[in-house]
Amino acid sequence: MYKTGIRINTLGQLSEKHIDWENKVLVLDGAIMKNHQVLKLPIDEQLISLYQAIIQCNNRLREHYDERNISLFITSKGTPLNSKSTNNAISKQLSKYAKRFGLENINAHAIRRAYAKSLLNKGASVALISKALGHADLATTTQYLDLDVEEVAADLRGYL
Repeated sequence: MYKTGIRINTLGQLSEKHIDWENKVLVLDGAIMKNHQVLKLPIDEQLISLYQAIIQCNNRLREHYDERNISLFITSKGTPLNSKSTNNAISKQLSKYAKRFGLENINAHAIRRAYAKSLLNKGASVALISKALGHADLATTTQYLDLDVEEVAADLRGYL
């Protein structure tokens, strides 16, 4: 989630068909996006390797339970996550790992905000970040970024 900024529900609906291996992008069709718009997000080598490992494990599970699907995230029985269980299943895993590693305030929304803030810190414009998050308007994106007054003043000084 941190590397792409996608919503937890979109994450649960990812399938192998959404990965363009050759161009190293996720191609998220409108059917799995909250705003129903197509979005392409670049992915790095680390994420590609993780996706490949997940797919290999999934294939073994599917074979064992005789399941036929191409979902990227599946249950321990090889079945796709359904929309009702997606948020809960992923949130539970986040909570489990947060406790294990002593992390506070780790949830899907916080990870998405951190992704947006990371892009901003690397020099991405608010408009670009807004597109990457799939937001309909910039106001939502600026709320995500939660810029403090001092930060705004310092950044604006560079444009004077």
